[in-house]
Amino acid sequence: MQTPSAADLLLAWERGLDQSPTRRALSLLEACLPGVTLDRLAALPIGMRDTQLLRLRESLFGNSVAAVSECPDCGERLDVAFNTNDVRHMSVEKIDAETMEPQTQAHQLHTGGYDITYRIPTSSDLLVISTADDIEPQLALLQRCLTEVQQNGIPVQANALPDSVIAAISKDMANADPQAQIELGLVCPECSYAWNALFDIAAFLWNEIHAWAKRMLHEVHTLARTYGWREADILAMSARRRQIYLELAQT
Repeated sequence: MQTPSAADLLLAWERGLDQSPTRRALSLLEACLPGVTLDRLAALPIGMRDTQLLRLRESLFGNSVAAVSECPDCGERLDVAFNTNDVRHMSVEKIDAETMEPQTQAHQLHTGGYDITYRIPTSSDLLVISTADDIEPQLALLQRCLTEVQQNGIPVQANALPDSVIAAISKDMANADPQAQIELGLVCPECSYAWNALFDIAAFLWNEIHAWAKRMLHEVHTLARTYGWREADILAMSARRRQIYLELAQT
């Protein structure tokens, strides 16, 4: 993985403005993994994709994360701080990060009298089900990821599975790809309510890059108006040099 230049990151951000959250995540990875095709990135398990997004976040903004959550019981706002290493699952790291070869391992589960074989969901799956308006998203995802379902040797369709079996499959999928769903254990200091808050690295990183892009465009605007420089030349500067020129422009 390489840290994208300011120009490349701005381009990925600009493209992402009109994209879905899943497509945005892939666009960001495409900017830091130029040798990997978009199709290959989309074929990665969600956990592997999010591992790469964590690495990108570290290269851009560091390991320390500061976020805000809201207590679901009393509504108190909490400042949440943690390190990216605290939410990294080492088992996911063992996947080859250089070749980005998609994981095709089949997972098996026996529950409720059903024998089930499935694969881990990918971004490609999320992109497809996001356009399926006539079916519930969880069922649409199961229909794509369940490769075989039998009860007493008889094939069974995903839409015929009882809710308890669907819940068991979802839980097993989450255990098989733990990086795909990061949960933070939080306790409200006001009412002592405890809960698990979902940390979506794709959404969080996009929001950080969105804020960075707005600041960067403001810096470009200020320096271009003051000195008459081209955008490309301003973006090619180091952050420290841009800051020095910004301070001079305000004197």
